[in-house]
This record gives sequence, C-alpha cells and structure tokens, in this order.
Amino acid sequence: MQSPTSEDSRYCRDVLPRVSRTFAINIRLLGGSLGDAVRIAYLLCRSADALEDSWPGGAAEIHGRFAALIEAIGGNERAARDLAARAAGSANGRADLELVAHLPDVLRVYGALPDGDREAIAECLRTMGFGMSRFAGRAAERPAASAYLDTDGELRTYCHAVAGCVGVMLTRLFGSRVPAESPEAEARRLALAPVVGEALQLTNILLDWPVDIRRGRCFVPAAWLAEQGLAPGDLVGRDDARVRALAARLEALARESLTRVPEYLALIPLSAPRFRLFCLWPAVWAASSLTHARRDPEFPWGARRPRLPRRELWSRALGSMFMRPEAALRGA
Repeated sequence: MQSPTSEDSRYCRDVLPRVSRTFAINIRLLGGSLGDAVRIAYLLCRSADALEDSWPGGAAEIHGRFAALIEAIGGNERAARDLAARAAGSANGRADLELVAHLPDVLRVYGALPDGDREAIAECLRTMGFGMSRFAGRAAERPAASAYLDTDGELRTYCHAVAGCVGVMLTRLFGSRVPAESPEAEARRLALAPVVGEALQLTNILLDWPVDIRRGRCFVPAAWLAEQGLAPGDLVGRDDARVRALAARLEALARESLTRVPEYLALIPLSAPRFRLFCLWPAVWAASSLTHARRDPEFPWGARRPRLPRRELWSRALGSMFMRPEAALRGA
C-alpha cells in the first residue's frame, strides 16, 4: 500500500466533524499516536455504518460491499478503489457515502499505523462488517416494514457487532500504550470493554426511533412487538400506551448498560485522565439524552429525534470532570 500524503492526513482530520456530531468533540481529549489511531478507526467504522444505513440494495449487493470493505482493510487496494468508485456514484451529497468514496485516502493513513494498532482495528472491522452484512442482507430479503431484529438475543448480538466490538478495539489500542497491572486485570478490561459501546448503541436505537421507523428500519425486536400486538408501523404517528411501554423497556436496557460504565473505568488508571474522560463523556451524554427525550411529550411516536443542545453537551462534559463517574451518570 502506498504511503500516506499530507493531503490524506489532512482529509482525515477535516472530514471528522462532517460525519460526527459528538465524537468530533471528545476525540480532542486524545493526542499523540493514540489519537491518530482512534481517528482512523472511527472513520473506518463510520464507513461501515454508511454501507448499512445509507446505501440500499439487494442482499447480494450488500454482502458484496461489506466483503469488499473487509478485503480493503486487509490490503486489497483494488477492492478499496472499486468500492470507493461505486460509493462516489451513489453519494448524492451524503457525507457518510462521500467518506466511503475517499476510502483509499483513509486506508493509506491506516497503513502507516503501527502493526498492533492495525490488527486491533482490522479485528473490529471484521466483527462489524460480518454482523452488519448479516442483518442488513437479511432485511433486504424481508417484506417492507418488517422488524430488523427478531429477539432479545439478536438485539444484544447486533449491539455487540456494531458497537461493543468498538469498545474492545479501543481497550486494545489503549492497553498497548498503558498495560494493565496484570493479565487478570487486562482480561477483566476486555470483558467489560463492550459495555460502553453497547450502552451507546441501545441509546441511539431509542433516540433514532422516530426517524428509523419512518424510513422502514425497526430495531425494536419482533418478539417485543408481538407481545404488544403491534407492527413496526404502529410505533409512530400516534400516542399509544403500548408504544410507551416498549420505549420504556428499551430505555431500561440502555440505562442498565450505562450503570456498568464506572465498573469499566475503574480498570483505567487515574494517571490516564484523558482516556477516562474519552470513555465517560459519551456515556454521560447518552444518559442526559435519555432524560431529555423523556421530557418530550411526543417521544417516541412523534416526528423528531430529541437532541441534547450543544450547550448542555459541554456543560455535562465539563461537570463530569469534577465528579466520580457514578455521580456524573446519576446526575445526567
């Protein structure tokens, strides 16, 4: 693979705010080689998101795109160029697909990372790619307006595939620079690593409910819907006690996962305050967003996704710097 140019590195820095609202804030906490590795990892994960969320097609097309992405991560430059060219033709101004159109640029910067960083990122992308390909491909073969997931177990599997594995990757990137005190402590870190990502994914599934359902993507498991006698289309458009019950059930899962974040942070040394805050801030924002959504009388059946005001994003982040993680999450 070719060495990256200064333009490649500049692109990776400049594109981040266009494809992220909050990550572009808290990555400022990370500097040096860790910040560089995490930035590139995020852009590659965001590219995978785009294949699932923004690029419709048949099951074979979807599987082929994810296979091409995984091959590209593995060093197949032709696969990267071909996928980028197809994305450029389908982007229509979408920032996430335009990112995929620049995949070769991002991969040149990725190729210059240390071997251990590339290995951790590639493992994450393989897990993410196989998981997303499985669910997105299956959804493409189902009737319109079908549930994307079937059971509680699939909800957990999906959350790990798209977000929990990111926690493992971040832990490995951090651990290569700040090793745990013992092999047992490192194993404990890795076991708890998915917690943060899965909590954030559950939160996003709930907050994106008004938009996702209207575009035909229902992440509320089919088994939950059947218990309430509802179809995906019934989840929006009007207030309904059964809809609120499902939203409360999803919120409870998200909050349960958020309560375990301090358990993970307890394994990150106090001598690494920036990485601790990097992990804590998204959890605090998630908890605050859940509280903010609950105040909306039209959520989740209404037309809009509740968004925490940027001023509150910053106030919550800054306030958490002077609290224990448990207190910061309780106050969110």
